[in-house]
Amino acid sequence: MKAIILAAGLGKRMMPLTEKKPKALVEFNGKPLLWHVLESLKKAGAKEALVIIGYKGQLVEKRFGTSFKGMKLKYVEQRIPMGTGHAVLQAKGEVKGRFLVGSGDVIIQPSLWKKLWAKKEQAVIALRKEKHPEKFGVAIVKGKKLEKIIEKPKGKPTGNIVNAGAYCFGQKIFKALERIKMSPRGEFELTDAVNALARKGKASYVKYRGKCLDIGTMAELNKAKKR
Repeated sequence: MKAIILAAGLGKRMMPLTEKKPKALVEFNGKPLLWHVLESLKKAGAKEALVIIGYKGQLVEKRFGTSFKGMKLKYVEQRIPMGTGHAVLQAKGEVKGRFLVGSGDVIIQPSLWKKLWAKKEQAVIALRKEKHPEKFGVAIVKGKKLEKIIEKPKGKPTGNIVNAGAYCFGQKIFKALERIKMSPRGEFELTDAVNALARKGKASYVKYRGKCLDIGTMAELNKAKKR
């Protein structure tokens, strides 16, 4: 089992904590956010992880080095922050076969990584229920197939099932990423590539009912600390 962790963001919504360090090193319960993500992957059985770094990424390398509790760590720099799709594309040629993808600020239970890994489609996405779905990518599914993800929909969302920020991909995701266009937000979205595979019937999903700490802002960090 191998994984890619997206940890290249500027962390603007976590200021002033990210003024001198990347969001991946912001502490939660006495450990950096990235530590918690790596810990979950390690418990799930991951043998290696490729960390996509950007803003002050050298501090991440210095903090974690080349291994985490026996799990091999490598780093690739996303020099220009151009979205999650662009970030994953930086790993082309660095990973072979199937791989997991997670965010450096989304903490989930090891069981979800195992469920994702057990699926065999070219794109598998984790979905969860959310009280405020308009803040996330809202999923539309049909049976066991994923139809599409609508990123931060305008107006009333079509449902309350959202992207949990965890995936498993085959190598075809890279070709899909190379073909997507920049979104209205000025980024290359990973979910656009997922949608491209979904249109070909090559995307599925797993449901997740466990704890999910999506810590992208100071408010979310403080809320997570109270749980």
